[in-house]
Amino acid sequence: MASVPDARWLRDRHASACARGHRLTLWLRGSPEWTADGARRIVAALPELDRICLAERPILAEPSRPLRSATRLLGSDLDLLILDVHGGFDPDGFGAATGAIRGGGLLVLLTPPVAEWSRLPDPQAERIAVWPFDPAGLSRRFIARLIAVLESDPDVVRLDQGGLESIAAPTGSVPSASAHDRLQRSMPDDLACPSTPDQAQVVAAILKTAHGRARRPLVLTAHRGRGKSAALGLAAGRLLIEGGRRLVVTAPRREAVETLYRHAEAVLSAAERSTGRTCDVSTGLQSLVFHAPAELLEHQPEADLLLVDEAAGIPAPLLTALLERYGRIVFASTVHGYEGTGRGFEIRFRDTLERLTPDWRAIGLDTPIRWAADDPLECLVFRALLLDAAPAAREAVLEAATVDPTGLNAQWLDRDALLRDEPTLRELFGLLVLAHYQTRPLDLRMLLDGPNVRLLVLRQAGHLVGTLLVAEEGGMLDPELRAAIFCGRRRPRGHLLPQTLSAHAGLPEAPVHRYWRVIRIVVHPALTGRGLGRRLLAELEPAARTERIDLLGASFGATTELLEFWQACGFLPAQIGASRNAASGEHAVVVLRAISDAGERLLEDANRRLASSLPVWLAGPLRELDPEIAAMLIGALPVPDSAECATHADSDGWRFELESFVAGHRTLEASLPLLSVLTRRHLADALRTGRIDRRESALLVAAVLQYHPLTGLARRFAARGREALLERLRQVCGRLFARLPAIRP
Repeated sequence: MASVPDARWLRDRHASACARGHRLTLWLRGSPEWTADGARRIVAALPELDRICLAERPILAEPSRPLRSATRLLGSDLDLLILDVHGGFDPDGFGAATGAIRGGGLLVLLTPPVAEWSRLPDPQAERIAVWPFDPAGLSRRFIARLIAVLESDPDVVRLDQGGLESIAAPTGSVPSASAHDRLQRSMPDDLACPSTPDQAQVVAAILKTAHGRARRPLVLTAHRGRGKSAALGLAAGRLLIEGGRRLVVTAPRREAVETLYRHAEAVLSAAERSTGRTCDVSTGLQSLVFHAPAELLEHQPEADLLLVDEAAGIPAPLLTALLERYGRIVFASTVHGYEGTGRGFEIRFRDTLERLTPDWRAIGLDTPIRWAADDPLECLVFRALLLDAAPAAREAVLEAATVDPTGLNAQWLDRDALLRDEPTLRELFGLLVLAHYQTRPLDLRMLLDGPNVRLLVLRQAGHLVGTLLVAEEGGMLDPELRAAIFCGRRRPRGHLLPQTLSAHAGLPEAPVHRYWRVIRIVVHPALTGRGLGRRLLAELEPAARTERIDLLGASFGATTELLEFWQACGFLPAQIGASRNAASGEHAVVVLRAISDAGERLLEDANRRLASSLPVWLAGPLRELDPEIAAMLIGALPVPDSAECATHADSDGWRFELESFVAGHRTLEASLPLLSVLTRRHLADALRTGRIDRRESALLVAAVLQYHPLTGLARRFAARGREALLERLRQVCGRLFARLPAIRP
């Protein structure tokens, strides 16, 4: 059996990589057994390296970490990463994990033989396998492109089970591996000082923000490995030494700021040694307090400076609220990360910055710190995941629009052809990054392999100037499946519109209909405001009629601007979420446009139900909804003759909905309009007949007539938390309505 190179070859190649600050990629292509044996041989040849193995099977003596834990490596440092692709390829995990490898480190990629890899089912494809598609049946365009990228990279060392390629050992004298191995990274003084001139400039800019006039926020963006979080920590440490300042840190996850705290601590320790004075470093760090974004807004602690790390991973409304609340802020974000996209964040958040703080400043970090500027692994990851994808140049787009303003062509893209057209793919993905600043590498896989995805683009002079992605949903004819969706027992992957309309809007037949949901719609920034978005949606309708689609729709975080756009395009609101969406920070609204007669009837039913439910929700779970958005929704909906007459409590499906709530399948928020009407009608009779007692009636009134949140009622009604009180409420409702007629209340 062929083997990996001998130990001397590996040590020499590693020493060469260390000397250059490069990261080396070894691609082992063969059976699971052969590649695992090769990984063990590499570890045996380089036992001194800090290593982690990401795999769904045991490979080394120490336990492997599951592939899903890859993103937890953000902010950590490794010398050797073994990534086993036999268990599937996760684009987000690949990007996050490779970013943890230091200069001079090794990526050992274990894959099936090239001829087999693109044909084998990928377990990680389950994340984009929508119902009823099986992951094994999905296309493998993403993997085919990945293989092509790896094959074409001259710096990737390819090792095949059938026999090694000709590999020349490095020539000339090189320093020993240990000379570069530690990179002096363990020395506190190094952690306390900027590593590059541009990092020093960023630290100075942060200090200027802290010392200068208020309402001049700083926006810092950088690729991975440039020392962004370290710069925040260095500046924070210097401010802590000055004393008298309250510093607050926030990020999507507490682990994301470990590097920041490590460098702030190093600055305090270095100051203690240089002055000869004994000080308690931990006490100094107490003035550097972390709060989660939502917690920060809820408690609003005082802060002389707020440091927001990985800002692209925080919903825009929360960032806006922070900008309004705090006078001195630094927003920092990775240019293209795995929780959000810094490029899109800066562009899409720019309007808010201009409106609220027109004196804001932007600064970037370009020089890598953890590896050399020409690191081959960084180039490989950028190409494989399109991390550097960008739309067409603004100047070229404007020139084309000026020369031929009517030369726009709409086109449905063939994804097999797209796989062979790298320039178009790069422009397309670049547009998507700008459209949604939480675009992730997994979205590239969805774009290429999503089984229900279609791509519509607008071209002008050969450039993409707009795109629209739709997902086909619905078409569920099985009555048992539809009943399970309505009750909340089933959530078939990839069917947002029919599930929302059934489980939350109370339309049990919604999953029967066929939908095209607009996932993304984006116009090139140079051509916004020229009606190109409407043009894309107009091109969508005739194709939907041809495909016998019932409804076009979309779901998004409700803002006045978005509601105005969709209503102007003929889409009507059909449902709004009771709580704020984690991604957008807004209440998610569903808008629909009917294509078929059946779709028209469903939309009318959804409009009536939403119109009758809104008064209840606005006094309860939607109490904090922006009144302007509420007014826009009401203005787009029919006016019911009477809230009680129009409510779905008078529909034939009311008992099914009620029984589903009592059984624990439907949420309180979704059932609240029905429960409110039925309680008003039947509470007195239930009390007279003894079906419920006075204490239970008080719970009903508080929860479904006064709309108090259950969390706040738990102590009053001596319940052990919200879930316990909700279960009690379900039981009370079951007895309250036990004797009601089968058809109408």
